[in-house]
Amino acid sequence: MTDPYFSVEYRARVNLIPLEQGETVPDVEQLEADIPGPFRLISEVTRIDTHQARLLRNLDDHASDLVEVINQQSRKIDLVLSHVLAEQDDPDCRSYTLTLGGGGFDFTPRHPMTDGQAVRIKLFLPEYSVAVFAYGEVHNGPDANRCHCRFTCIREQDRDALIRASLQLQAKQLKARAEQRAQQNDKPTS
Repeated sequence: MTDPYFSVEYRARVNLIPLEQGETVPDVEQLEADIPGPFRLISEVTRIDTHQARLLRNLDDHASDLVEVINQQSRKIDLVLSHVLAEQDDPDCRSYTLTLGGGGFDFTPRHPMTDGQAVRIKLFLPEYSVAVFAYGEVHNGPDANRCHCRFTCIREQDRDALIRASLQLQAKQLKARAEQRAQQNDKPTS
């Protein structure tokens, strides 16, 4: 089955916790009840930041100082939240993504995983103020160094945050490539 979401190369911290024998992936209502407080908090802050960004874009140039103050306040909140979220990261369950998108991510497994294994996911993208608590299913890749985790239970607002972060990452990568090409084109030929 093909993933309806694009993915982008990116290294992010992710905790993959295999579900216990007899434990099942919850429905969205139960997922909502199970999400740890810090994940709820970052999600709400991200939602508010997105709304504020829309409002600030409508201000004229005279409000640039106000915009700067608001952005600095937002940055302070993000720093505190990053510290709080760091406590949710379990080094024993940590892996790193290779690619990331709205449908899931590729990763290098730290421990052998069973094809089709259900996992609890804690995904951290602090530089984008995104932290996702979800469930997924692991699928082995063509070699032991690459697996894919497909989200099986995720809040839509978290999926949207991952999509926005993926788009921002893609834009940065495309800009870097364009700058690199421009530099290569500016080099004198001998």
